[in-house]
Amino acid sequence: MITNIIYLTLANFLKFLPILIVAIVTAQIINSYIPKDMREEILKEKGRNIIRASGIGIATPGPLAAYLPLLKVLNRKGLPLSIIVAFITGQTLVGPMRLFLEVKYFGITFFVYRVIISFLIAVGIGMCFRFLEKYIRF
Repeated sequence: MITNIIYLTLANFLKFLPILIVAIVTAQIINSYIPKDMREEILKEKGRNIIRASGIGIATPGPLAAYLPLLKVLNRKGLPLSIIVAFITGQTLVGPMRLFLEVKYFGITFFVYRVIISFLIAVGIGMCFRFLEKYIRF
C-alpha cells in the first residue's frame, strides 16, 4: 500500500515537473530581463490590475502549482497579494480545460454564467485582500 502511494506520488510529480521547470525559468526571466519601470507599472496596486489578474487566472491552463514559483518571485518584486489572490482564485475556480466537459454535460449557458460569476468572485476576493492588506501584514 505504501509503495503504491509513493509510486503514484512520484509518477504525478514527474508529469508535473516540466511545467514546474517552465514556471521557474519564466520567473527568472521576468526577474532578470523585464525593465524595472515596466515591472513597477505592472506591480502597482490598482483595481484594474485585480480585474486583469482575475481574467488571466481564468484563462490560464494547467495546475495552479506550476504558477506558484512565478507568483512568489513577483510577490518578492512587489506584486501585492490582492493581485496574487485574484489570479489564484480565478485560476482555481475556472480553467479553460474544463470548457469542453462542462459544455458537454451542462450546456454553454451554464458555463458562461459560471465563468462570469467566478470572475466576479475572484475580483471580489482580490478587493477584500486589498482592504485587508492595509490592516494585516501577511
